[in-house]
Amino acid sequence: MKTATDGLLASLMRNVPGAIYRGLYDSDWTMDIIGDEIERISGHPASDFIGSEVRTFASVIHPDDRAMVEREVDAAVDRGEPFALEYRIVHRSGDIRWVLERGCLNGDYLDGVIFDVTDRKRGEEALRERAIEAARVAELEASRSRIVEAGDRARRRLERDLHDGAQQRFVAACLTLELLKRRVDLDADCAALLDQAGEHLQAGLAELRELAHGLHPTLLVERGLGEALGGLAARAPLPVEVRDELRERLAPPVEAALYFTALEAVTNAAKHARAALASVRLWRADGHVALEVADDGVGGAAIEAGSGLRGLADRLDAVGGSLRLDSGPGEGTRLLALVPGA
Repeated sequence: MKTATDGLLASLMRNVPGAIYRGLYDSDWTMDIIGDEIERISGHPASDFIGSEVRTFASVIHPDDRAMVEREVDAAVDRGEPFALEYRIVHRSGDIRWVLERGCLNGDYLDGVIFDVTDRKRGEEALRERAIEAARVAELEASRSRIVEAGDRARRRLERDLHDGAQQRFVAACLTLELLKRRVDLDADCAALLDQAGEHLQAGLAELRELAHGLHPTLLVERGLGEALGGLAARAPLPVEVRDELRERLAPPVEAALYFTALEAVTNAAKHARAALASVRLWRADGHVALEVADDGVGGAAIEAGSGLRGLADRLDAVGGSLRLDSGPGEGTRLLALVPGA
């Protein structure tokens, strides 16, 4: 005779989105009853697990998880508490799936329900992988920034060393030659040689100053990007118009990246583009700091064509920025550097 309890159990087994079961508390988890939902979960029909010597529920648990499942269930039973654990099973297709099992000991039997949580677990795994990848990218960007900053520190140190050391010796040598010319009566040939030596020293000093300034100009450190761009324009071999629309200092790595972008662009305009005029503009646009360098040269430049622009793109990328280039043949070159926020 069918009881109300039997009817309730049958209804639950049909409607609960999981496989309700009752099984012996033994090493194989032999099932007395188990809902048809187990077929969707495991790929095996419920009849395979009931009164069969071929398959027990333990046989579908992933081998790497079986000892853990037994250990956790035994520990919960010893404490007289229900258990809830997630583990993997091997689907009939060979696919590895995740299940959540909730149950408790009822006399000699385990009563419980098994849910398929594969989609959730795979979503969590995808989130973890994205988080790991994001952390890896963040660390890579931080590492690149540290490398760029270390390079800038080395540039500043070398610039100071050249200014305080080699340049001062050049200046002292020039002054010594001038004093020598004033104190010693020289014939025309000797005077000419001294003048020639002085000219060589002055030319060497000018080149050394330009080299030191190109490494990391003191003006950039002390007065900021706008002043440094003004100094760049004053020394450039072609007329350069500078429009500085910023009113604040930027982070040192950002200032350095934008300065060297302008320096490379102006140098290319003079050496390669045969430009007669260049312009530099610095401003804020849509949450970015923007630097534009344009010239009226022959155009045809490409970031991929040379290591100079490629290096600038990498330097800007290290501070979260980007480099855009518009340089059609015969149409001049427009270079735009964008750094977010800054």
